[in-house]
Amino acid sequence: MSRRPLTVTHLPRALMTLPLLGLLLLTWALPAAADKPGDERAIEGMDEGRILWDVTLGDPEALMGRLDVILETREDMQRQGLEPHMVFAFRGGAAGLVAESTDHLDFADVANVERLHERLDALLELDNVHMEACSIATRRFDLEAGDLLPGIELVGNTFLSIMGYERQGYTTIRID
Repeated sequence: MSRRPLTVTHLPRALMTLPLLGLLLLTWALPAAADKPGDERAIEGMDEGRILWDVTLGDPEALMGRLDVILETREDMQRQGLEPHMVFAFRGGAAGLVAESTDHLDFADVANVERLHERLDALLELDNVHMEACSIATRRFDLEAGDLLPGIELVGNTFLSIMGYERQGYTTIRID
């Protein structure tokens, strides 16, 4: 099969198809928030969303990934007209990650914990965000209230927190 050589008469037609092809590829490659599906059926009649994040994940890098999803969840709530209210309850291995000092941790990469602290600080600056750590869990790391990151409250027992917040209309979602 022989092809005709590209001549000047064919050039304008060839150039016209390149931008269209590029636009088509760009449309497929870039997700748009406006095109993201909604959750109308699930949130019908709601004006706020209350989530208690039950955080037990003790791997700082993995937890940062979960925090990205939590932030996207918050943005999705706002995009769909819900006022987000979020409580973070740190217990288990996660309780050791919310101390200001990293001296008690056995992690080879302290930089991950420091980046996690920056993310938590940024979340605490958002409206309607509260964070607390379980004193039962922090005892394992020999931590007291003064050892925690600023803005994270030490509570007696996060199982009681979960019970109480659920009674107040919060939905508990485990992060482990």
